[in-house]
Amino acid sequence: MAHTPVLLKEAIEYLNIGKNSNIIDATLDGGGHTRAILEKYPEVKILGIEFDPTLFKSLQLNDDRLIKINDSYVNLKNIVKDYKFKPDGILFDLGLSSWHYEESGRGFSFKRNEILDMRFNPEIQPESAVDIVNKYSEDELRELISYLGEEQFAGNIAKNIVRARREKPIIMTEDLVNVISRSVPEWYKQQKINFATKTFQALRVKVNDELGNVRKGVQAAIEVLKPGGRLAVISFQGLEDKTVKEVFKENVKAGAIKLAVKGTIRPSWEEQRTNPRSRSAKMKVAQKV
Repeated sequence: MAHTPVLLKEAIEYLNIGKNSNIIDATLDGGGHTRAILEKYPEVKILGIEFDPTLFKSLQLNDDRLIKINDSYVNLKNIVKDYKFKPDGILFDLGLSSWHYEESGRGFSFKRNEILDMRFNPEIQPESAVDIVNKYSEDELRELISYLGEEQFAGNIAKNIVRARREKPIIMTEDLVNVISRSVPEWYKQQKINFATKTFQALRVKVNDELGNVRKGVQAAIEVLKPGGRLAVISFQGLEDKTVKEVFKENVKAGAIKLAVKGTIRPSWEEQRTNPRSRSAKMKVAQKV
């Protein structure tokens, strides 16, 4: 599972980890950040949360100092209570794992022909991307692709999805890519970002209620942090970053947190060169008052 953690050095530095710190890794993923923290700080304890059951089971990371939990970070308050874990630092890495794109088989990537599932936890999430593209009205699809995908050709794409599914249901990623391809002009296909990227992003964000969950999770993290504790959130797309910014702003106003760093931390040029996936990463850091 080749997953290179993004902003690793910066995340560890800004979390301000002490000798006996209790840290929550709210998005355990491939375990990259957690592994690095455990190696650097011998007396630290980590509570790691991973929502995807398959990814959780495949995680090769066993350490007495690590508590691993298969749950969603939106349940942070209950998790902390159940495990009597008082965190000095909390980290969110909101990016998708390389595993999701390359190995999950759930249709996250338009480069593989798979069923359009896109659920992080198919065991408990009722609605898949197949349901959305085949059941939502043209207006609902247009609004969804336009807002969550920030896609300028959302109207054409929504109209052609509805047209295509009258012939046969859109089940596979390839079916959807073909519809998107017919909906956008040729020049758009020559852009650096693949023409299907934004529509796929919109569906994934909707299926997993990513923006709602980020808001709930970050708010819960602020509430459970010890006074003086740090919260670092790494996001990879504009709407996610905007949501984090809003939650931070509300809590600064309420006097619950202060910004540990003004503005946004970006990956170094060197990191962007060696790990292209890091290019869109933005990290914001707050400290509990």
